Amino acid sequence: MKELLAGLGLTKGEIDVYLALNKLGETTTGKLVKESKVSKSKVYDILEKLISKGLVGYIIKDNVKHFSTNDPKMILNYVKKQEEELEQTKIKIQQDLLPQLILARQTATTQRLAEIYEGYQGLKAIREELMATFKPNETLLVLGAPKIANEKWEGWLLDFHKKRIKHKIKMKIIYDADAKKFGEIRKKMSLTEVRYLPKANASLNWIDIFPNAVMFGMVLKTPIAFVVRDKELAKSFKVYFNIMWAQTKK
Repeated sequence: MKELLAGLGLTKGEIDVYLALNKLGETTTGKLVKESKVSKSKVYDILEKLISKGLVGYIIKDNVKHFSTNDPKMILNYVKKQEEELEQTKIKIQQDLLPQLILARQTATTQRLAEIYEGYQGLKAIREELMATFKPNETLLVLGAPKIANEKWEGWLLDFHKKRIKHKIKMKIIYDADAKKFGEIRKKMSLTEVRYLPKANASLNWIDIFPNAVMFGMVLKTPIAFVVRDKELAKSFKVYFNIMWAQTKK
């Protein structure tokens, strides 16, 4: 029970006072201090916080406040209020904070040439960040997509494609020859062209070519993404990709 209340954001003191008050029923602070084992100096402050959250109420008898918990169903109202506040916070973050943070990060990354991201979450985050640099109808180029990457992360990759297609970003992808199972799935997607390398190999690596960066993905025990942010390098890799595209099979 305490863990659930803590999950709502209540402090230990608030939980102890609330549960003690719920057990005692209507009571004064004297009995509440004894039952909750919270000092008298803190109880008043905690009660005010619980009242503001709609979880506790009080009446005055003979000029003395008697406190009691409100209907436990009020906890659901408190949760609903938190959800509404969280949604408002989410909107503010999307509209105000994220643009500022992204701009500041982009300004900082213009000073960096190469970056390394370790782990699945790091690789996923940087690939989706770089995807946001595309404009509609531009094309993501993927060279040497390995079978193992699709086997490990097909759920995320399919979601990645949904977002890409939603934003009208095209893709040309050259799969390893042993990954045709996954290539055939991509062929059915809009804005997507697929070809295959001529010989089967168990590659653990691939290359993504973005407008102003190149990402080298490595499917190791701890996945790694090596990113070089350089427009001229991206241009040269596009030339290399187009040569490979012309030599590969549909």
